[in-house]
Amino acid sequence: MAFGNQLVQAHIALRERLESLRDGLVDGAEVADLRSHCLSFCAAVQRHHVAEDDGVFPVLAREHPELRSVLDELGRDHRIVSDALRALGESVDADPVAFRREVDSVAALLETHFTYEERKIADVLSALTGRLDAADAALITRATTV
Repeated sequence: MAFGNQLVQAHIALRERLESLRDGLVDGAEVADLRSHCLSFCAAVQRHHVAEDDGVFPVLAREHPELRSVLDELGRDHRIVSDALRALGESVDADPVAFRREVDSVAALLETHFTYEERKIADVLSALTGRLDAADAALITRATTV
């Protein structure tokens, strides 16, 4: 599968996990279940973003230096999302309204981020499919497997 398609699929999987967390809020899931799901979701997003920051973005910067400003912006987005995920994790034991507000905030942030990232780098990633050495290909695959 082309690297760009892998990125989109990873984002779809993360969106589905977030929707499942939101469904738990509507269905009145137990706090312990919400906590577990929240921590799992937050960890998956963090792993994905760290793998992009440490692997995908350096490969793209080397192969496509014209994307450096986009990659810098995506890295800044990752730090903002990380802060929002931290707040989400801390709010899971708070009152349900506050937790729901944090979930909605993370959802809006991620949707904006994923859409921008897909628009800016998915096609470039797909063009690199089959052109990279095994080590670089593994870095991209690690970031696009959630």
